[in-house]
Amino acid sequence: MKVSPLIFLVAVLSLAACSGGSGGGGSEREVLPDSNPASGDFVYSGPPPASDEIQQFKINFYDPLAGNDRCGECHTPGGQGKTAFVDQGNVNNAWQAARTVVNLNDPEASAVVTRVADGHNCWLAPGQEQTCATTITGYIERWAADAVQTAATVQLAPRRILRPGETRRAPDTLVDAQSLGIGLTENGELMGLLKQHCADCHSDTAPVAQVPYFASDDESLAYDALRGRINLTSPAESRVVLRLDPESHNCWNDCPSDARAMRDAVQRFADVVEETGVDPELLISLAQVLETDGIVATAGGRYESDLVAKWEFREGSGATVADTSGVRPEIPLTLSGEFSWMSSWGVRLVDGKAQGGVNGSSKLFSQLAGTGEYTLEAWVAPANVSQEEAWILGYSGGPDSSNLLLRQSLYNYEAFNRSSVTEQSNAGEPALTTDDDAELAQATLQHVVVTYDPVEGRRIYVNGVFSGDMDPAGGGLLNNWNESFTVVLGNSTAGSNPWAGALRMAAVHNRALTPGQVVQNFEVGVGQKYYLLFSVAELVESEQSCHEQSEGERVNYCYVAFEVSQFDDSSYLFNQPFFVNLNPEGGDFDFDLRGIRIGINGRIAPVGQAFVNVDERINSGSLGELGLSLSSVGTVLPLENGAENDVFFLAFEDVDGQRGLIDDGVVQVFQPTFTGGEAPDIAMRTFDEVNATLSTLTGVPLGSDSVSQVTGKTVTETFNAVRRALPGVAEFNAFMSSHQMAATQLTAAYCDALVQDATLRRQLFPGSFNFDANVASPGIDWRGEVIAPLVDRATNTGLLAAADRQRIIDEVELLITDDRDLKPYVLLNGRWVSDPNPAAHNKRDGLIYCENDQPCPPSRTADVVKAACTAVYGSALVLIK
Repeated sequence: MKVSPLIFLVAVLSLAACSGGSGGGGSEREVLPDSNPASGDFVYSGPPPASDEIQQFKINFYDPLAGNDRCGECHTPGGQGKTAFVDQGNVNNAWQAARTVVNLNDPEASAVVTRVADGHNCWLAPGQEQTCATTITGYIERWAADAVQTAATVQLAPRRILRPGETRRAPDTLVDAQSLGIGLTENGELMGLLKQHCADCHSDTAPVAQVPYFASDDESLAYDALRGRINLTSPAESRVVLRLDPESHNCWNDCPSDARAMRDAVQRFADVVEETGVDPELLISLAQVLETDGIVATAGGRYESDLVAKWEFREGSGATVADTSGVRPEIPLTLSGEFSWMSSWGVRLVDGKAQGGVNGSSKLFSQLAGTGEYTLEAWVAPANVSQEEAWILGYSGGPDSSNLLLRQSLYNYEAFNRSSVTEQSNAGEPALTTDDDAELAQATLQHVVVTYDPVEGRRIYVNGVFSGDMDPAGGGLLNNWNESFTVVLGNSTAGSNPWAGALRMAAVHNRALTPGQVVQNFEVGVGQKYYLLFSVAELVESEQSCHEQSEGERVNYCYVAFEVSQFDDSSYLFNQPFFVNLNPEGGDFDFDLRGIRIGINGRIAPVGQAFVNVDERINSGSLGELGLSLSSVGTVLPLENGAENDVFFLAFEDVDGQRGLIDDGVVQVFQPTFTGGEAPDIAMRTFDEVNATLSTLTGVPLGSDSVSQVTGKTVTETFNAVRRALPGVAEFNAFMSSHQMAATQLTAAYCDALVQDATLRRQLFPGSFNFDANVASPGIDWRGEVIAPLVDRATNTGLLAAADRQRIIDEVELLITDDRDLKPYVLLNGRWVSDPNPAAHNKRDGLIYCENDQPCPPSRTADVVKAACTAVYGSALVLIK
């Protein structure tokens, strides 16, 4: 049965090569050798494709690989290859053969991909086998997307029987781990071995630093990187072990013996970590492991009919990024400078860049100058909003000479384009810049799109929304472009315009996408996605409908499924759960399902429980072809042991009349509330009470028109936006993490309005507090002038015992002083960390320095006051009554 929670719109590729003239303008580029020239040695002249399916195979897989510079020399009749999957004489025969070496359901697992990844006939330079494998994976994904376009669905299948059992999880911090009595950093122990043998690469201070940094001199950083690469439940399955044997990755002696030494070190760590078992009182599903059990979601849904180049940063290692567009010549990018790979598909740049060769880059000249229009598309996460003239993506010859360019300056995105109406500028000026007041560029993951057409010129979209800014130059012809320029991401070709942040995906189209197509690509998202199917067949009394015995083995058909991806290096995204029945014969069932919680490694996850309010009646008549949606929201959960090792399960409050305990072990929240006897001593403030309380504490009127720099809305607008996510009943047991997040947003808006208003500030904080001072100025008394007034206002002076008041003040002070805002810090590999050498960075004057080695502006002091205000007024002091 073909089932999906979403309808995937699948694009049909249109590969049209156009030609155009050469433009003027000098080139200041650093020329890279082109390792991927266009193939001109083979033109197919055999029988036409016998069906539309074979035509799509030809376009997406056969054409890019059939040349003698790729696979055509061997994998055709008479060649040395065993399988003629690029039969140069007959594409129909090639299609038949290719189906034996390609897995359309899981392209990465295709035999042709794994063979190339293992070193077979990569057409790039030695050491770039993974780039070749990634390129072929892209070909197969496009073939697969077009092959299923009529169904537009993902093929789900019953999963293995896996029960969540005893497990061990690494402690959260190195201090916690060391407290168990094992010296992890000592010679011969786990971190000691990694530091001794892996520091030349896997350290943030290595000449060519490679993530993970589990051999870093910073032991806390090393431990954080290590946690996701060890399996304390099955030490032999740890990535740090498997990389040595069987993968033979940089062994220092003999790979099998080195792997045993690493395995034994992991085992010694595991021996001191207590096992965690699933609470038997929980009502649970079967378990799943993301990379083992996840069903890969198709790449469908994106509009890519006019795609000409695409970089997904999925390699995870090395210094080359594949162009997975399937349009030759590909433009593989060479990484240089300071960069690090992200495990969630992406690369983080600090002072680095990714640059293509000239020959490959000329594809953009022929494709874009020929059509006269284009779209630049990128998923980016700027590291900060203080960088200026920072290049994100350009087709350029140097800092002052570009065909096109997208860059960031502070809170703005800027687009440059050379055309017949900007002939006086080799850089494509004047720039189209987003409005200063809109502050569209933010230090978070964003989908940024620039379109150009000869009528309207440039348009900028951020997260699917048109910025509203009009092109000051208007539209024109692209007849003055320079063919000798090169593609560069994250910097100028000369290295003088570094952009700091994370690149998750970049693409170029040879047409201007419509607003609807921009929204479509934004809603699909970015990165590798899976479906995790959690069996509830054991909880439903419906044999033959939800499960059956087949050849002596049980097969389950009833599942609660999630779309899951690794959100970043430290978290997972669980999104849009739905119920599905995979029984090919259908079935007859009717039951209630309430209160979903996600468990990881034997326990309920302490955060991210966004599905506790699910309450559905599920019956066979309500499913339809696409299953039954249970929620339209998503949540982020912390990564613990890594996508290869973390074991997930679901816990329910009620399934088919069976009731379980919620995560804190108390009776289900949906039980009848208080009906008599002694009333509880505490309750939660409801949405209107929270709003009124914050107004009273800060002095900010309920109808304040002050726009928060945090939320981008006024207090009233913020309240209206989060009102439904605040507590609706006073019952303490009904309070959830989503309520806390909404309260924090509202508190931040009130605190922002408070700090912006000098009159209100004087009413709360002593007049001696200097909001214009550096955050670390000796004259600032954070405890007495900021924290104590906030705590006393929240609790009313004199109502707290002196010891309790002091404890709260101490905790808030620790919260803000433990943050980088009050410490010397530097940007290292994309992370702000405490400065290991303040004297070397001009910090002897006691001040805190921000970007460009300049003292932090007064606004940083105000930001810290807002943070302290939000910490106090968004806490239980205010929310509980």
